[in-house]
Amino acid sequence: MGNVKIRKMVQGAMIAAIFGALSIFNTYTGSMFDIFICYGMVIPLVWYSYTYRLQDGLLVSLIAMIVIMITGLPFFAISSFSSCLIGVFLGEALKRQASRGVLFLGTLSLTFFNNILLYEVFAGLLNMDLIGEMKEMYMMMDNVFPSITQTFPLTSFLSLAPLLLLIMSFLEMYVIILLCQMVLSRFHIPFPNSFHIAYMHLSRPIGGILTIMLVVSYVLEHVYAMNNIYITYIYLISLLTLAVEGLAFLSWLAILKNKPRLIILAFLGMLIPFINQMYVVIGIVDIFSDLRTKLLYNKHNEQ
Repeated sequence: MGNVKIRKMVQGAMIAAIFGALSIFNTYTGSMFDIFICYGMVIPLVWYSYTYRLQDGLLVSLIAMIVIMITGLPFFAISSFSSCLIGVFLGEALKRQASRGVLFLGTLSLTFFNNILLYEVFAGLLNMDLIGEMKEMYMMMDNVFPSITQTFPLTSFLSLAPLLLLIMSFLEMYVIILLCQMVLSRFHIPFPNSFHIAYMHLSRPIGGILTIMLVVSYVLEHVYAMNNIYITYIYLISLLTLAVEGLAFLSWLAILKNKPRLIILAFLGMLIPFINQMYVVIGIVDIFSDLRTKLLYNKHNEQ
């Protein structure tokens, strides 16, 4: 028992010290590698939280954050805070053998929370102006594709800011989970079978919560005209998650039919407004039906 406590304390201290060293390195390199360092920081915390108790993971995260706040820049400190939360969450979720849907949704919520802190709450402190950057992007589009900007006004483009944050959060979530699986599977930490998007399938309780969020936020926003940014966030989170569920089903179907190249077309469909709305419907049907099981059964009978 004593050896376990000593080993736990030493390993926790090493992780906190490594984070402090990375924070100093990031400061002296002009924050060139802050995002990549934050991605990598998640991995040892996942291992530590998986190996030891939840309280131990939280304590190491707290100590690491104190060290980073002393040695690091504000942007790195805020991003590291979210990385610590993600590491503890993933470690605890893997320990409890959570499903892929729980891992995806929980990590996505934390990466989205991190982007809200960066681009909304502490935007003035960090001198980050998402709307200003989007205006510059719009001007570049106007120079290259003037016909697009004529049919898509600036106000409509700027209204996509929450969706842009959500897409960024989803990509960050996917990269973090894949990195953790690539490294930690070598340490015999079991992950769900595959994180290929084709195998993403939300459970019915989570699907029900997302559907309710979508309907309620849509009614509040379009029927009662409540223009609140947090309602918009809820609407876009539920909308995009259900659309990704529909994309996952179509990708799974392409693999089932031995036509993996169709997955590329399915991804391109996410960029087309009317088609990506159909993905939401497909995702809801996929969640609340046994369509995949029936298709597998039919394919087995054909063989």
